[in-house]
Amino acid sequence: MATTKIIPGVLDLNEATSESGLKIPTGTNNNRPATDVAGMIRNNTNETSEGSASCEEYYSGSAWKKINNVTPPPPAFGFKNILYSGNSSTQAITGVGFKPDWVWIKERGPSAENHNLYDSSRGVRNFIVSNSTAANVFGSAQRLNAFDSDGFTLGSDNEINDSGSTYVAWCWKANGGTTESNTNGTITSTVQASEGFSIVKWTGTGAQGTIGHGLSSAPELIISKRLDSSNNWNVYQKDLGFSHTSYPNWLYLNVSTAEQSSGSSANHPYYQTPSSTLIYQNTGTSESANVNGGEYISYCFASVTGKIVTGKYTGDGNANGPTITIGFQPDWLLVKRLDTGDTWRILDSARSTSNPRNDYLDPDSTQAEASSVFSNVDFNSDNFQLKTLGSNYNNNGGLYMYLAFKE
Repeated sequence: MATTKIIPGVLDLNEATSESGLKIPTGTNNNRPATDVAGMIRNNTNETSEGSASCEEYYSGSAWKKINNVTPPPPAFGFKNILYSGNSSTQAITGVGFKPDWVWIKERGPSAENHNLYDSSRGVRNFIVSNSTAANVFGSAQRLNAFDSDGFTLGSDNEINDSGSTYVAWCWKANGGTTESNTNGTITSTVQASEGFSIVKWTGTGAQGTIGHGLSSAPELIISKRLDSSNNWNVYQKDLGFSHTSYPNWLYLNVSTAEQSSGSSANHPYYQTPSSTLIYQNTGTSESANVNGGEYISYCFASVTGKIVTGKYTGDGNANGPTITIGFQPDWLLVKRLDTGDTWRILDSARSTSNPRNDYLDPDSTQAEASSVFSNVDFNSDNFQLKTLGSNYNNNGGLYMYLAFKE
């Protein structure tokens, strides 16, 4: 059996006063142990950290590293496709593998129903609809009524749990519903974030302002919706153009229109591309602007190697079309044509389990799931390839943006 050696002056378990604490070795760099062993911990008086005159350090096995006053890394990114059948009763959906913070549900068929989007920042029963301008609705207990450790719980509402219907739920992990106040910008936001994904909620001020997004790098795609009023959904994507000085163009998620541009600054949702800490929110005549007292939600994404990527490509009009290298095999793919008004498209590896993946849903439509050779896309080990000349994916000379996730 191993024994523990107690050294007086280093560890004293019999201190007489409640003000005393655990004492660890302290000294300069020169006082470090002659033989370093992984896991050793000490206080280094040669190092400072955020105003402290010394710094705790540990030996990693190869070097001494600081451990105090270090911001812990965000939770790992999580995404999962979930399929289920409705039962018109209470139903716990499991198998997600984590507690989801954003759950996007769509009936696959046979009925045409609204998309329902729930998140743990707004709380259970609150839903917004990607195919509509409608404001946030606090629904009955028959909507999504719990975010669980391995999934979520539903009531019997027919849009999300009707007997005889099948559904898909796309689930993302942020911070388990734990939010924090972010004061990095001129507008205080409520944020929860994981690696590459954050949910940002804020109240408008009626003026141009900056909003902290909680990510460690600049968001490359942002999906935003005003919650307290009937307004379009806005989408920022890093590859969109600029039509008024530094003001980036945008898309509407709820309709199929092309990339939006305007010579008037007042019409733009954003007045600058995002930074590593801030979203630059515009205000003006735009219905999506930072209206004084308006309530807003944004879903922000930054690239994470092997997990999240967004980009742009040009179609060639061939049935054996372009290969888009992204560094992983996607499990979820969103595509939108930019230069004309074609519908948004979502493909995933749960509804289409082998190539070509062609069972699609449209975020801007209630339409039930459909399948078509004009939606053929192969999901390969480090890319997706367009195996169609359909205009939603691969029109000759067409410009497209995409967003892809790995489970």
